[in-house]
Amino acid sequence: MRQQQLQRRFRRIWGHALSLSTIFTLVIMPATVAAERIQFFVGPFQPTIWVNDLEAFAKDGTVTDRFRLFAQNLSPEQLQELREFLNLNLDVDLITMSQTTYWQVGERFLDRMGQVIQTDGFLNGSRALRAALIFSAQDGNGVTPLEVLQNFPLKTIQLDFVLMRQLILENRRFFVGRDQIVAELRATGDREAAQFFPAVRANPSEPGNLQWQQETLTLQNPLRSGDIPFDVYLPQTGSSEAKIPIVVLSHGVASSRNTFAYLAKHLASHGYAVVVPQHDDDSRKYEQFLAGVDRPPNPITLVSRPRDISLALDELERQAKTRQDYAKLDLNNVGLIGHSLGGFTVLAAAGAEFNFEKLQKNCPLENRDRPSLNPSLLVQCDLLDLFAGAPFKLRDERIRAVMAINPLTSLFFGEAGLGQITIPTLFVAATADTIVPAIPEQIEPYRWLKTDYRYLVVAENVTHFSFVEGSLEEGALPLPSSLLGPDPQKARPYLKAVSLSFFNRHLLLQSDAEAFLTQPNLDLLGTKPFRLAIVRNLAP
Repeated sequence: MRQQQLQRRFRRIWGHALSLSTIFTLVIMPATVAAERIQFFVGPFQPTIWVNDLEAFAKDGTVTDRFRLFAQNLSPEQLQELREFLNLNLDVDLITMSQTTYWQVGERFLDRMGQVIQTDGFLNGSRALRAALIFSAQDGNGVTPLEVLQNFPLKTIQLDFVLMRQLILENRRFFVGRDQIVAELRATGDREAAQFFPAVRANPSEPGNLQWQQETLTLQNPLRSGDIPFDVYLPQTGSSEAKIPIVVLSHGVASSRNTFAYLAKHLASHGYAVVVPQHDDDSRKYEQFLAGVDRPPNPITLVSRPRDISLALDELERQAKTRQDYAKLDLNNVGLIGHSLGGFTVLAAAGAEFNFEKLQKNCPLENRDRPSLNPSLLVQCDLLDLFAGAPFKLRDERIRAVMAINPLTSLFFGEAGLGQITIPTLFVAATADTIVPAIPEQIEPYRWLKTDYRYLVVAENVTHFSFVEGSLEEGALPLPSSLLGPDPQKARPYLKAVSLSFFNRHLLLQSDAEAFLTQPNLDLLGTKPFRLAIVRNLAP
């Protein structure tokens, strides 16, 4: 009986170990096998997998005698997933890989993964992992997980099974059931649409009829130094009576106020004054930090960002007192759009409150650098480093609607913090986002919203960068094409259409604009390979 129990336990350990191999995505890219073998140390057990066996399996599906004990614990679907993973190619060149792994952020990432992928003597394997990644990229044909395993510079990798299990559980939560969740959301969206009988007269992704002028103004933020620029896209309405609603755009980390210029111009052509502040963590400063010649971004930027929005609106109020063109602005009818950290920014300005209790529970110093499939937690935990006197009440009463694209929310706000928002709110979640995963950061947190009007748009095949304009391969964060995803030009019509419809409904109070915020009308855009699902007022 005892022997049977040990055998069952042994088989479970093998099964769990291989499950880990199937979950590692391109965002973490660890080597899970040594140059010759990989060993798992769990109590008295030391199961081993050989690289040559994995190479044969990856090539043509061959299951060697040594690998059979491992393979028999997996379903045919799991074996196919493993083979696809081993051959998965990340389109990255030697220069990009070298720069990324030697930057401060890259080193911090490698240190986290080195806790799982250890060298002999259970030492952190970050340096060996870096060498394997660089060796694998030098042939110019991209990098596959199998190549990383083959180029690992030591004979044996020792894996921390406890940390592996944590990653397995995260993967099950974040990614394994993602397709099923999206399918259920689409079905919910179809049922909701049947109640509205929508009929859309025009395609909201098409440009409007109005001309606009662009001007750069400046503001002063006590939390920052110097004159801070912000762009204003002012539509030429031709009417001296009608008030012009305002939309503020907040860019993400390592971006600039040009990142969403295409969206600003689109909204301006439809009659919105669009304001785009330049936040402190722009691409130039972030590039200097990554290059090791500047300090990391100060956590106070998490407070200064929402203040930039309010201070830009204050400056417009001052301009309106002396300039006729600005006097037409409706400064009490403001909408917000933010991407990534900009999504956090606009939610804070819209009334979401910081959740320090949840941060303290989840971000003690000893856990700050633990490996995770949710890289955004690294940024969210930095909020705890703010000094005690920071102004944490950031809500601006002039804001009437907020749209957050790929926002970071789970620890910044939690359920208690997001529950403080009282205005119409729309979340955009990208299913292919490995930087700010959709399920823990948008789909689950969407249920925490209490406002009467709340929308969840789930964008299939969209990455963290699909809606961003500009050459990210050459920017502060040079990214391989596999992380950028499909042609972003085909994703932008969705964002144009959803944002215009949302603000037409909740700033201009056009009830017929609600029609486009339904599943059938989003499907009409048809910009493959992207596809959107939308639900409204989804119950907890």
